[in-house]
Amino acid sequence: MNKELSRLFENQNPLDLSQALQHYACVSIILRGALDDLQIGFIQRAIHPDDRWSGQIAFPGGKKEEWDRSALHTAIRETQEEVGIILTQEEVIGQLDDVQARKAGTMLDFFIRPYVFYIDKDFDIHLDPNEVADFFWTPLKHLISPERATTHGFIRDQISVELPAIALDRDVPLWGLSYMITQNLLKQLKPRISN
Repeated sequence: MNKELSRLFENQNPLDLSQALQHYACVSIILRGALDDLQIGFIQRAIHPDDRWSGQIAFPGGKKEEWDRSALHTAIRETQEEVGIILTQEEVIGQLDDVQARKAGTMLDFFIRPYVFYIDKDFDIHLDPNEVADFFWTPLKHLISPERATTHGFIRDQISVELPAIALDRDVPLWGLSYMITQNLLKQLKPRISN
């Protein structure tokens, strides 16, 4: 099954922002399940007043450290640290475009590099409570359901802003960078999920 999904990422040249931007984080997009009922793993970040992504829905991952052997190693290490899932290089089925981080509409000198994994093993979740409040699975069909399309509103510089989002039965919808990365994933999987 992993081979069939891997084929959707063949001959792909993901956008690489490493020449333009120095700092980055790597995240793991973890897929599981049958091809007609794929699920994707998300985290809900821990609540911290100093964290701009506090309580948001995201993917497990984090910043590259100097001792990391590669960007892929960063994604694997951070996923194990945050949620206790031990991923392997053999479970990687693709890489998505790098996405430049932004804050209040301003582009930052920082990007996110997403790796896509497919797993078919059992594992226990061990959350790092300092970083992660929850890990949960969502069916891919929820991500493409028109009924779940919504917006996330907030006030920026005394102006009301509404951004596209997906309702995932949580207090906060999927929005922002994680929403953008999810849309890139759905584009890659479109030949599979549109059948």
